[in-house]
Amino acid sequence: MGLNEKEIEMLIKKLRDKYLEYGRKHNRSWFNADAFEERLRMATVKRMNLEGFILAEIANFEKTRERYDKKKAEKPFAAKVESIMEENLARMKKYPAIYFHELAELEITHFYGALSEFALHLLPVLRVLVGDAAIKDRIRGVEERLGFLAIPMGRKHSRRILDHMLVLSRPPGPAGNLEAEKDKSAYLREGAFVLHEIVDLCDGLLEMRSPEWEVPLRFDRLHIEGERKNRMLEVFSGLTGYGAIVKIRERCVEILDDFRLGAFRERKA
Repeated sequence: MGLNEKEIEMLIKKLRDKYLEYGRKHNRSWFNADAFEERLRMATVKRMNLEGFILAEIANFEKTRERYDKKKAEKPFAAKVESIMEENLARMKKYPAIYFHELAELEITHFYGALSEFALHLLPVLRVLVGDAAIKDRIRGVEERLGFLAIPMGRKHSRRILDHMLVLSRPPGPAGNLEAEKDKSAYLREGAFVLHEIVDLCDGLLEMRSPEWEVPLRFDRLHIEGERKNRMLEVFSGLTGYGAIVKIRERCVEILDDFRLGAFRERKA
């Protein structure tokens, strides 16, 4: 006889409390209460068998606790590595996470969020500034590449994230896990390539001299309205054209640094 609804709710509460307790006392990256809540939410939305879900989650928590206890008992070097992991996690969490699959790793959810925020609220400003046809074509090219990676299509995720979701949905096992890891790494590299290209583009623009860029930025040529435009006005408030280019460049470099992707440059043919 299976568990009834009340018993399932009680187990969920106990596990939730354990995640909060162990995250507070020990390590939030190992005992991530937010990630558990997101998995629970997705399980509920997809109407999964909650009894099987919570029992699997309890087993996973116990395995995580055993691994954590073993790590803590190892040499001090492990503590140093853990400290670096904590620092890296904190840097990633500066950016909004976009959760798209229960098996998606935390790194890609935050990188997707960082790219999406950048593509929607920062990059389009270059269109306001540039009049040269050749440079406009280059801007359009990076917008298309970044849009493929990070701009949602209506209620669906970006096309590249939909591809990653297909990989994550394949049968589990060593081969499936390896394929998912390789595809995640490919997504990070692809994002890094585009960000580096935008940095190079901004460097070229900053070497140009344009009197129009020395005055406060105007948004009357930007055909974007609503909350998205309000966010852009907030980001670029009080900046000149040159200031906006510097802002865009700095954000690219910041994302590359925070996700440790500075070395990933695309090889040109």
